Amino acid sequence: MDGTLSSSQYVLDTSKDYSIYVCSTRAIPSVIDGLKHGQRMVLWVLRDKAEKIKTIALGGLVSYQRLYVHGDTSLNNAIGLLAAPYRNNVPLIDGLGEFGSRVSPDAIGAPRYTECRRSKAAQALLYLDLAIVPLEDNYDGSNQQPKHFLPLIPLVLLNGISGIAVGWSTHILPRGLRDLITATKQALLEQPIRPVVPRYERYDIIVRAIGPNQWEFAGRAKIVDANTVQVTELPPGLPIETFRRRLIEMEEAEQIVGFTDRSTETINISIKLRRESIAGWTEQTAIETFKLKERVTERLVVISWDGDAIRTYPDAETLIRDFAHWRLGWYAVRSEHNRHRDLYELTYWLALRALFHSRFPRQLGTFAHRDALHAEVLTVTQKAGLALDAAHLDRIAHLPTYRWTKDFIAEIDRMIDALQTAIAEADAILASPERQRAEYLKELEGLKL
Repeated sequence: MDGTLSSSQYVLDTSKDYSIYVCSTRAIPSVIDGLKHGQRMVLWVLRDKAEKIKTIALGGLVSYQRLYVHGDTSLNNAIGLLAAPYRNNVPLIDGLGEFGSRVSPDAIGAPRYTECRRSKAAQALLYLDLAIVPLEDNYDGSNQQPKHFLPLIPLVLLNGISGIAVGWSTHILPRGLRDLITATKQALLEQPIRPVVPRYERYDIIVRAIGPNQWEFAGRAKIVDANTVQVTELPPGLPIETFRRRLIEMEEAEQIVGFTDRSTETINISIKLRRESIAGWTEQTAIETFKLKERVTERLVVISWDGDAIRTYPDAETLIRDFAHWRLGWYAVRSEHNRHRDLYELTYWLALRALFHSRFPRQLGTFAHRDALHAEVLTVTQKAGLALDAAHLDRIAHLPTYRWTKDFIAEIDRMIDALQTAIAEADAILASPERQRAEYLKELEGLKL
C-alpha cells in the first residue's frame, strides 16, 4: 500500500471530523463541565462581572470578544435557558426579569428587557479553579477561550440537557445537587455509588425506574370529593397547554363534566366528573385516567474527556466515578500552579530582603536613571543567588522611597515566612495522593449554594 486514502475512507474520516466538530461546538455537552460551547462562553465572560447586565448586552459582549459565531438568537436563548429556574435544578446565571414560571417554564422575556448576573452557584461550582482552567485560541486566534471549566461535581448530570447533532443525540436527565455531591464523595472513597435517581427540584413528581436508563415521571392528583379531582402537578414533559387541550377534548367527549384552571405559580386544575364515575378512585387512578405520566429513555451521550470523541455512558453512576477520578488529578495541577506562583512571589520578597541588607536603601534618590537602579538591584540579587525578571525589577523600581523603613523589613520577613509555609504545603500535597483526595473531599463538604 502507498499510504494514500481511498475516496470512500476520506469521506468517512472528514464526515467523522465534521460530526465531532458540530457536536462539540453546538449540540452535545462536555462530560467535564456539562456545557455546550455557547453556554461555556457566556459563563466565561460573566466570570468577572459582579454587577447585573442586560441579557442582550451580555450576548453582544460574547460576540464582540469573538467567542461565538452562530448568531445572536441562539446565544441569547442559551443565556435565557441558563437562568430559567424551571429548566434547571441550579441555574448557573441569576436572571432578573421574566425567565419562566412553573406554568410556563419557557416564557423567557426578550433579551432587551431582561438582565442577568453571575450566580453564587456558578461561583461555587464553576469558578473555583479559574487559574488553571486550560485555555485555547478562539476561531481566529484573536482571543483565548476555555477548553472547559473545572467543576467539583459532574454538572452534566445536574440540570439535564438535550441536543441533536450530526449522527448523535443526547438526552440527560437532571439530578439533585446533594445527590451528586454524595455520589462524588462515594466515588472518591472507592465506595459503591448508590443509584442517583433523576430529580426535578421544583417539581413535585413521582419518579420510578422502569428499566436500564428508563424512567417514568408522574404528576400529582388528589380526590377532593365525590365528583372532583384536583391536579396539582404535571410531569416535566407535559406542557400545561397540552393538558388543557386534552381536558377540552375529554369534556367534548363527555368523559368529564368540566374543569377549572387556577394555575399561576403552581399547577392547580380542578376537574369535575360524574359522581358515579369517580367512586373508588385513588391518586393512581386519576394519574392513569388523565395520562399524567410520561416514560423517558435517558441517553448519556457526551463529548469525551479529551474533547475529540463522543462517549456514551451506560449509567449515571459510571459517569460520576470517572468524573471524580479525573477531577482528582487536577488537585496536583493546582498545587503545582500554586507552588510555582508562590516561588515567583518569594523571589521578589527575598530580593527586597537582600537589598535591605545591602547599601541599596542608602543609594535611593542618587541613581541617574532607571537603568542604573536596575543594574544595582541585579548586582545585589545575583550575589544572593536570585534570578529576577523584568516584572520583578519594575515592581522594585516602583516602590516609593518612604517604604524602605524598618517596619517594611518586618513585613518582608512575614511575607517570606508565609510564602515558604505555603510552598511547603503545596509540596506536601503534591507528594501525597491522600492529601489531594482529602482536599477534594473537604471542598465537596463545603459546597453551599
